[in-house]
Amino acid sequence: MVVQVKKLISLALVVLILLAFAGCGNSTESKNESGGENKNNSNVNNVEALDPSKYEHLRGTKLKFATWKNPEVDEDGPVIKAFEETYGIDVDIVTVAQNTYIRDIAGKITADDAPDVFFSNGDFPACLSVLQSIDAGKIDLNDSIWDQDFIKAATVDGKVYLLNTVGNIWNEVDCVFYNKNLLENNNITTPQEYLDADKWNLDALKKVMTDVKSLGSDYCGGYILPESLLGISGTQVYNLKDGKFSNGITDKYTRVLQFLAECKTNGLVDGYSNINRDEFIDGKVGIAVTNAYGLKKTGYWMNMDPSSIGFVPLPDFDAQTKGAQTSLFRGWGICKGAKNPEAAGLFLRYYLDVNNYDTSSAFISEDAEAFFFQLTALDSANKVHSFYAEAIHSITGDAMGNIVTAASSTPAQVSQILSSYANIVNSNVEKLNSTKP
Repeated sequence: MVVQVKKLISLALVVLILLAFAGCGNSTESKNESGGENKNNSNVNNVEALDPSKYEHLRGTKLKFATWKNPEVDEDGPVIKAFEETYGIDVDIVTVAQNTYIRDIAGKITADDAPDVFFSNGDFPACLSVLQSIDAGKIDLNDSIWDQDFIKAATVDGKVYLLNTVGNIWNEVDCVFYNKNLLENNNITTPQEYLDADKWNLDALKKVMTDVKSLGSDYCGGYILPESLLGISGTQVYNLKDGKFSNGITDKYTRVLQFLAECKTNGLVDGYSNINRDEFIDGKVGIAVTNAYGLKKTGYWMNMDPSSIGFVPLPDFDAQTKGAQTSLFRGWGICKGAKNPEAAGLFLRYYLDVNNYDTSSAFISEDAEAFFFQLTALDSANKVHSFYAEAIHSITGDAMGNIVTAASSTPAQVSQILSSYANIVNSNVEKLNSTKP
């Protein structure tokens, strides 16, 4: 059964999703340009491929795509090859370590060996130091394929530095996974059952983790990525809107952080690291609150039986308050010093077009595929974005360690920690907003 999304989107948006995604894979199918079948949509926003004859001047050139991923084993491999064949442009994959990505790119720019295509994975605005305006790519920003709200958020002093598309298969979104076998075999009410009963909220999440923990000392209630759950409050520490940051610590945010502290105090989580994310595979952890990479065949649970993986949207705040949807701020841009920026712009238009992907082979199941596109159908204006601590630290010196400390403290200590942190956040907002490319 396809996971319900009625708690996330209005009836009107449901209708739009059904129209755009052709029943989420149950009816219209179309051959995409890479030769696969895109079952989620016949053509997102009626997007048409760009005529290769208009880019003959780029044929025979080369562009460099800097990434830590290996397209040979991911779903973008066939897409990159199809792009090369269609436009006659060679794509050179430049492998760069994820944890030193910006630093390594900066070094390549200094050495006059800059890549053309940049992958921003939650590192905005720190990445502005190595980006040039999208204008260099000669991209039509009015093309219906582009997420206009994302463009607004990534615009600085009137210049756009990052792009994302509507319906992108690489879109980031947070959700809740659960071990179906563990819960069902022990008669524990599942998140899906709570969702069906319109009772999927923080209290229900705590109840599932408590029931799992009660199975014995070998079991852990859940793994929680703090920023994923904190976003249901409708904010993060640093809010971003139209390219401007603001202090996002509110009473509701504080209450969710107190919930995390309570989970730690009561032993429902061992802590806020990635250790339990891996233990989820072994069937000893009931819940995993993280991002939708777990829905991909090459994702977090690639060594796990897909039939044992359940997934639902993030919980509501409480019975009266809907939870916001959260995602990492992810986009693509053009490096400073790029030797072939126009080809980079053409590549981004092709690479980020979901119609060029065989989406049916990218996910752990058809339900997971439908679920992913239902969640990511919400545009950037309706998501709460999070940013990696390293992106903030590189500008402000603050790695947001106060939040991890608060989540690992007691509920009574959370307010005190945040109160002492408030002035730091306000000062950092000024620094973030004064960052220039």
